[in-house]
Amino acid sequence: MKRGLKSQQSSFTKLKTEQEAAIRASFRVALKIAKRGKPFTDGEMIKECIIAVAEEMCPEKVNLLKTVSMSANTVARRVENIAENISSQLFDKNGHVEWFSLALDESTDVSDTAQVLLYIRGVDKKL
Repeated sequence: MKRGLKSQQSSFTKLKTEQEAAIRASFRVALKIAKRGKPFTDGEMIKECIIAVAEEMCPEKVNLLKTVSMSANTVARRVENIAENISSQLFDKNGHVEWFSLALDESTDVSDTAQVLLYIRGVDKKL
């Protein structure tokens, strides 16, 4: 009986881990789509490409990759969740701001080192 219970628990743990990995993968792809300014519908095409590659290179993983949700609605929700997370992080780190704007500048210096500069401007209740 113990052996059966442990077997069931390990199956549930593996399933939960695979589902969490699929969600994390979906968030990572959604972030890349948003950073590039691509349409959310590109998520479906990206998933098709990933599955095509997996069918050739690692067919045993195809079913797992098919569980990654990349529909346009899902990508939109993921991007909204990422934006809400960024907003809450800014709120936590910078006190109470009513409105804020972000500006990002990426450049490469003479030694070919990438540099990123992030500007944050916030407005509180007092303006």
